[in-house]
Amino acid sequence: MPSTAPRDIALIAAFNSQGQILLLQRPESAHCGGLWSFPGGKVEARESPLTAARRELIEETGLTGSDWRMLGSHRHVYPEIALDLHLFACRCDPSVKLRCQQSPMWTMPGRLGAVPMPAANQALLGLVMSAAADMGVTAGTEP
Repeated sequence: MPSTAPRDIALIAAFNSQGQILLLQRPESAHCGGLWSFPGGKVEARESPLTAARRELIEETGLTGSDWRMLGSHRHVYPEIALDLHLFACRCDPSVKLRCQQSPMWTMPGRLGAVPMPAANQALLGLVMSAAADMGVTAGTEP
């Protein structure tokens, strides 16, 4: 069990107009390097998880998102760190060009289970699938 308090992390299930969801490949030097994850990052002091999610989406992708929704929270404990994950969904304007430092991938929600992801992200896939249905997105497996 990690010896430090859980770290608050805001994550974003960002959907485009084709119903695809955005994933970013984690840098090799990062925790779970090389795996694909939802955009997001640390919630800073005196920052709400939603504010952090909006900030992180802009910083990591250049996207602002609209129709923001809180999907839920989940604690995931790795041997070296505990994470309190706060997952949000939003829609992204297809006319805005991605500006990512990490490799991006848009995929259908139904394909997420086949994508190599950190265990913490995998634990959120049920919430993402529910959000897709609530937002009128088909969970298809098309690329």
